Amino acid sequence: MRTPQLTRKIAGKALISYVVLYVYCPGVEKKLFIDNNFNSTQEIPMNEANPYVTPDASLDNEQDELYQPNIFSFKGRIGRLRYLAYGIGTSLVLMLVMMPILGGAVFTGGMVGGEAAMGGLAMVAMIFFWVATLVFSVMFGKRRLNDLNRSGWWFLLLFVPIANFFMAIYVIFFPGTESSNNFGPAPEANTLGVKILAWMLPAVTLAGMVAAIVIPTFSGMTPQ
Repeated sequence: MRTPQLTRKIAGKALISYVVLYVYCPGVEKKLFIDNNFNSTQEIPMNEANPYVTPDASLDNEQDELYQPNIFSFKGRIGRLRYLAYGIGTSLVLMLVMMPILGGAVFTGGMVGGEAAMGGLAMVAMIFFWVATLVFSVMFGKRRLNDLNRSGWWFLLLFVPIANFFMAIYVIFFPGTESSNNFGPAPEANTLGVKILAWMLPAVTLAGMVAAIVIPTFSGMTPQ
């Protein structure tokens, strides 16, 4: 007399198993085959992809994420050209800002308190200029070192004699990591404006060297 009761228990367990599989594995079609005695079950998955299986895609084939650098930021990475371009660009802007400020300081000092007031206002303007220059130098130097996968604390080597020479060569000429590193993804490709600003300093320096050699040579050539 226990057989019908045992059969009902087995059938109930089989039904519960089917419901659990159907609810928690909705992406896989499953079918339960129950034999005549309800003693065994067989699970046959269909030929469909299991959404819970880890994808087989190789990580090496994934394209590294890039980002567009922001000029006024201490975070992220910048390459060699951006380092030069940002430094030259901010220096030009600061000089353009300082020219009217110094002119106003001279005019105001002359009107108010003579040379003492003029010197005081000019000193305040120069302090502002050097503080802004230092902040931008640290900002760009830290991000350039991050592009080289180095900590921003390496920037302090620029204040050490002899070491600052080799540090400047390292920061300006050595390429950064091509893909993501410990400090984030690589920056996007340089824009045309960045390239123009970056090559402005070498071009001006080369032109000055040529002028320093050519002008004295031609000035000494006087007609007899």
